[in-house]
Amino acid sequence: MNAAEKREQTDLQWLTGAIEAAAQTGLRPDGEYWRATYTKEDNKVVDLLRQYMTEAGMEVYSDAVGNLFGRFPGESEEVILVGSHRDTVRQGGRYDGILGVLTAIRAAASLHAELGRPQKTLEVVATCEEESSRFLTSYLGSHHICGDLQEESLKDMDKNGISLKEAMQASGYLKEPLSRGRQDIDHFVELHIEQGGVLEHEKKQIGIVTSIVGLLCTEIRFFGHQNHAGTTPMALRKDPVPTAAAYISRLFDWARQYMDDTVCTIGQLRTLPGSANVIPESVTISIDIRSARAERLSEAQQVLQQLKKELEESIDIQIAPIECEQPVLLDEEGVRTLTALAQAAGMSYQVMPSGAGHDSQVIGLKYKTNMIFVPSVEGISHNPKEYTKPEDLNAGMKLLRAYIKKLAWQG
Repeated sequence: MNAAEKREQTDLQWLTGAIEAAAQTGLRPDGEYWRATYTKEDNKVVDLLRQYMTEAGMEVYSDAVGNLFGRFPGESEEVILVGSHRDTVRQGGRYDGILGVLTAIRAAASLHAELGRPQKTLEVVATCEEESSRFLTSYLGSHHICGDLQEESLKDMDKNGISLKEAMQASGYLKEPLSRGRQDIDHFVELHIEQGGVLEHEKKQIGIVTSIVGLLCTEIRFFGHQNHAGTTPMALRKDPVPTAAAYISRLFDWARQYMDDTVCTIGQLRTLPGSANVIPESVTISIDIRSARAERLSEAQQVLQQLKKELEESIDIQIAPIECEQPVLLDEEGVRTLTALAQAAGMSYQVMPSGAGHDSQVIGLKYKTNMIFVPSVEGISHNPKEYTKPEDLNAGMKLLRAYIKKLAWQG
């Protein structure tokens, strides 16, 4: 075994151990796996990542909203930013997001130990609240990096009535003004699990991402009148459920027209008070619409408003602020470079789009951005069974390391 092979083996051993250690931070007292931002679980993983960054010799700091950074200063102040998000969905997996943070830490540390000071400054980032699993606002950390996080978004509330601003302050953040956008970032790179089954089906170890679909998300609330289920005749009811059902049905009718490039999901449906023998006071549904075509997302917004107009009679319909992330093309030169590096390393790879949203989707609208995918076994993600094989982890980290070396050390 030569020196490079020994290093790869050591790096992989560190990574697999770090994945397990990070996973422990997401276990809640009730046994559920969920690492939502600005919680005890989040604080634990921040402490762990800070430890890893410090041990690697990085300068460690956080920004106003709690993005965590580890920095190797370079000859130039231009920054190569590498990383992903640290939060998870409820009952999610141990690879989504955090894998990209851990591989970035190890790859950066390994390169710095071998090559010393980089030409361009290298930073590793663990972004916050990418998943919108606690708050409706998604990609919060990456929006802040880009300078387009608005004060209005900080009013967003979780299901317990805690505002985003309150949650940030409780975790020790918001001690400085929101960012107007970083001017020093030259390139952003994100490694992530595929969250689908294409790479496994095609027997490829690496996905080189060309584009990311756009995402529209919001909540719609239907307000009626709470009453007794047995004593209130059908003709006298103000039941929000039938109106919500009609809204959902018509929305899916619209989406089915564009099955080749658009998907629509109602992932949450809540009735209040939620008792079997009570006509609900309200129904709340989540909306998740994705498309590679910007015009389709624009049309979706019009459809949401039109359905409200058509169905709002005795039932009041309210549409929460709509979050809309536009489709983005990733850096073409970077795609070519990653392809050449994968070929030189003898890796099997596929050049492909991403059907899931990522921090790269937001950051890629402002800065040069590239993504690397590694396979998800059986295409499973957002699930405790989420898993990526060690040999695929190794291939991903090897390619990430080679690309970081190209960007930060070879300029």
